[in-house]
Amino acid sequence: MSKKSRSSQFPKGAKPQSPAQPVAAVPPKPAQPASMSNQSPLGASPPAQHQPVRPEQMSLDAYQHIQLCLNGKSYLDKEDVTAILRLSQHLRVFGLLSAVGYLNHSKAGKVQDRTKPMWKPLLWRLMHENESVGSEADLMTAVEQMARNCSPLYMATWRRALILSNHWNFWARAYQKEEKKNEQGNTLHSSDADQTPSTTV
Repeated sequence: MSKKSRSSQFPKGAKPQSPAQPVAAVPPKPAQPASMSNQSPLGASPPAQHQPVRPEQMSLDAYQHIQLCLNGKSYLDKEDVTAILRLSQHLRVFGLLSAVGYLNHSKAGKVQDRTKPMWKPLLWRLMHENESVGSEADLMTAVEQMARNCSPLYMATWRRALILSNHWNFWARAYQKEEKKNEQGNTLHSSDADQTPSTTV
């Protein structure tokens, strides 16, 4: 074939096109079922970091929690208040899982006997707001599973505990039994004040 006939196959000024390159097909992503994407361990609500923190609601919640510590009484003893303050310190230093572990594994003793009645209702209400208070073992299982299976939810719950502990401390001090001193300088509880003989001149 002559040079003239080869050049006549394409229009003037047009360049022959190279064959198109094959495009690799990208397999579609499998859709995740809605029931799995919104599911949280233990039936818990979504992580609290996605929910606004309401300080006024925190104080109201803490007030309701302290009512469980009162257990029908109108005041808290000094040892009760000390136990609640110790819980706040333990949460800051060691964490939520450690606090529940101490409650679950502590041996009988004077300090433990004062600690458990205060720590248990507060930590239980932190985990289960609308359920009656259960056992220490159930509480330990719930916190362990949360820490293992949903770390963001565990961290959010720990942060909520740190905020709540400030309000627990406030209400515990507000309900602390008032102490008075007699003329000899001895400390009297408010229940003993009425029995102190009055002196008249």
